[in-house]
Amino acid sequence: MITRANGLLAGAVSVILGIAAHGLAGGYRPEGRQLLLLAAIGLGVAAIRGAQVDRAQQHRARGRSTSEWLAVTGVVAGGQLASHLSLSLLGRPSGHHTMNSAAMIGWHLAALPAAVIALCAISAVLRLLVSTVAALRVALPARPELTASVTPAEPAVALHDLTPRLSVGMRAPPVLG
Repeated sequence: MITRANGLLAGAVSVILGIAAHGLAGGYRPEGRQLLLLAAIGLGVAAIRGAQVDRAQQHRARGRSTSEWLAVTGVVAGGQLASHLSLSLLGRPSGHHTMNSAAMIGWHLAALPAAVIALCAISAVLRLLVSTVAALRVALPARPELTASVTPAEPAVALHDLTPRLSVGMRAPPVLG
């Protein structure tokens, strides 16, 4: 759960901040092909972040320390760069030349520390919640199994006339008189 949540959050944050920084610097809203590419970028960032969280959990299990903020910074910065390039290079014919590049880089750089702090805090809260739930499962007694003894019922006696007929029966109309 921690891996998937961290990965999905990192992918979503990276793409949303890429679009927001592009828009705040005077860019335009992405179109269909750019949204599709941004979704692929978000999935890539999610997969990379998920792998990072898996590796960090393995390191913690062995007693090693990890620098999570550095890993988050790298993956979010890579997602920002990929988002920026996809929005800039696949843009409208007017392209990237009509926007203020310094403002765009400034917005990307301003969003990066906030995103890293938020993602690291969310990751720590998720680890705390999962460890608390695991500790509660161990500490609390397991509830007893709810198995009732079921006795099989007596086979029902069916009257012969009430049982459904499995064959078609006679095919001609009854003979009268």
